[in-house]
Amino acid sequence: MSVIAQAAWLSLSVVLGGLTHIAFIKKNLLPGLATRRLDGGLTLRGRPIFGANKTLRGALVMTAATALWTVIIDSIQRIGGLDDGLRYVSTDQIGSLALGALLGGAYILGELPNSFLKRQLDISPGFPAKGPMKPVFWTLDQLDSALAVLLALSLLRVPSLVFAVVLLAITMLLHPTIAALMVMLGLKDRVG
Repeated sequence: MSVIAQAAWLSLSVVLGGLTHIAFIKKNLLPGLATRRLDGGLTLRGRPIFGANKTLRGALVMTAATALWTVIIDSIQRIGGLDDGLRYVSTDQIGSLALGALLGGAYILGELPNSFLKRQLDISPGFPAKGPMKPVFWTLDQLDSALAVLLALSLLRVPSLVFAVVLLAITMLLHPTIAALMVMLGLKDRVG
């Protein structure tokens, strides 16, 4: 099976999990969880640890939605008689639900170090860095979660360099596209 097809198939549930999260934000579903920050309001040096945009709703919805979408996508693969090689990680090794939860959880955890750095540098949530750090943080914003997903995958199957590069390339294409969608929906002020 093509590495590109495997990376795209694996990415699909994470992308759909992210779009589900966007729908929850747009419809203001689970508003009580949207105000519960992952950092609990704690600060370091007078600055938030992660900031107001990293919430319990985001963590739970992204993890649960990615798990659900992974089950649906794996079911489509089986029912549709698509090649088993399409799955990068066999469901014999880990069930679809557990794989999806792993991917969704890794996605959220991958965003946290970048958020921490930005808060400590006084970069407000949802705003880009300025000056020479702008391209560095723009790149980190695109790749942080994908790198965490690759790290989580390595618990099950160590990704080849080719797979990792393809997954990161897909991410570099999809992440700004989804950010543009969020701008169109009024959930963000800018793409980068």
